[in-house]
Amino acid sequence: MILSSASFVRSVKNGIIKKVERAHSVPMLAIVLVGKNPASLSYVKKKGQVAESLGCRYELHCLPQTASQARILALIAQLNASPEVTGIIVQLPLPEKHDVDTIISAIAPHKDVDNLRGDSPFIAPSVQAIWHILLKAGAPRKDTPILIIGYGTLIGKPLHAFLMKKGFTRLTVADKKTKNLDILTQKADVVISATGKPNLVTRVKRGAIVIDAGSGFYKGKIKGDADTAAVALLAKIVTPVPGGVGPLTVAYLFRNLLLALK
Repeated sequence: MILSSASFVRSVKNGIIKKVERAHSVPMLAIVLVGKNPASLSYVKKKGQVAESLGCRYELHCLPQTASQARILALIAQLNASPEVTGIIVQLPLPEKHDVDTIISAIAPHKDVDNLRGDSPFIAPSVQAIWHILLKAGAPRKDTPILIIGYGTLIGKPLHAFLMKKGFTRLTVADKKTKNLDILTQKADVVISATGKPNLVTRVKRGAIVIDAGSGFYKGKIKGDADTAAVALLAKIVTPVPGGVGPLTVAYLFRNLLLALK
């Protein structure tokens, strides 16, 4: 079964709208974008639209591809100091010449609503989105075999840490280059993939829960890591791309922004 996140997104957004209406001030999200990556531009535009629909403010700071790391750090320092700015995100990926860890660690922890630092007071929005879907699909037992494909800063790494903290004992991490990936995907009761390689996951265990958090381009269209049609024949649920983890992640980003206001 293909499970859209539309109803989950509506529920989270409705809760945010009610809280924004009662808030003592309107939360402001500052987005730092370096360069003109087409996918990044698309994601930033969507975040701006969501901000407006929720009654939040946002400001987009566009820097050229040639911007120095010092210039980026100076902008982040300015946003950290601004009482108007509630939360800050740096849209990834950055141009290769930059040290991503240095730039991310420059964001003040209480404004790092993406929790890319790893030590901010917020749970990463992607992790909250995936956990929401897992709970709706049927809360997994602590000994459920879970396969995480991809160990990136945005999803794989924080998700692994979150599940470890929750006490899950059978976690396996792989990536798109893992040689026996088909074997691993057919053994796991839960498969969560976030590599950005279209059609990477084609075979799964019957009755598995498959959460597709990947996003890449295939024949000119946005496509997830899973071959959705093939996987849906066996899986209990598979989330689509687009329309699955992505919109729910954006909703939880603004929920974190609201928490940052407090």
